[in-house]
Amino acid sequence: MKPFLGIDVTLNKKNEQMNGNEFLVQKTSSVLAESLEASTEKAEHTIQKAKLPLPFRIAQFICGIAALLLAGGIVKADVSLAEGYHNAPWLYWAAGICAVLWLILWLCGRHKAKSTLTTEENTQTFSRLEGVANAVYTELAVPDDAKDMDILSFFYKIKDGEIKVHEKAMQLFQYFNPKFKIFSDEENLYLANLEGKYAFPLSSIVKLHTVEKHIRIAGWNKEEPCDKGIYKQYKLTTDNYGCIHCKKYYILEIAHQGESIGIYVPGYELPTLEEYTKK
Repeated sequence: MKPFLGIDVTLNKKNEQMNGNEFLVQKTSSVLAESLEASTEKAEHTIQKAKLPLPFRIAQFICGIAALLLAGGIVKADVSLAEGYHNAPWLYWAAGICAVLWLILWLCGRHKAKSTLTTEENTQTFSRLEGVANAVYTELAVPDDAKDMDILSFFYKIKDGEIKVHEKAMQLFQYFNPKFKIFSDEENLYLANLEGKYAFPLSSIVKLHTVEKHIRIAGWNKEEPCDKGIYKQYKLTTDNYGCIHCKKYYILEIAHQGESIGIYVPGYELPTLEEYTKK
């Protein structure tokens, strides 16, 4: 089943072209695309300014890891804390110093982010970006009640006729999870993002497949935390790199010109998907 938004690196490991252009029915106009790009670049520049300088962020990361490793060694030692301190006081001091330095850098980063992002100029930057994004969705005829839904995208190789997820070097996750607007009418299921709108005939939907398999996703797009509210039931977890761990995912199978296309969605998006497909 060919994955929608999948990136085939079987023959070309440098390929970055996603599958699915055959379903693209409308692209964002060049005028809005250029405006969106400019607004996005300015917003990203603002976000970078809100961070601590890279050397300090690296120092924070090192201090955090060192504190955890040292604290783990202290806890696992087969002696009491008092005896352990007597035998190796430097270990305790090192763990404490690393933890304090991490906390100081974290507080400094939080203060810098808050003071930078809340200025009137930067608030207007994000407001302009939101305005352009809304203009794009209006151009694409996305209804106001369309819901946000994550779609899974990933690199893959075909081996013995089967699709195998391919993780590139230094890639901390298996799946990207770009956010789309989902909606439907009497004929089609639509997925739209800031680049364009895709349409899938409802009559071409074959089946919804359940895949009971643990996956790692790039990050979290929702306002509600992944372990709270409606998402608590999915028992999602986050690792030290910010990746989301999900226990299952679904594949909506689409029949298209004699070929099976699969729209991959994480487990927590099942209710939204079913609302628009009734499958």
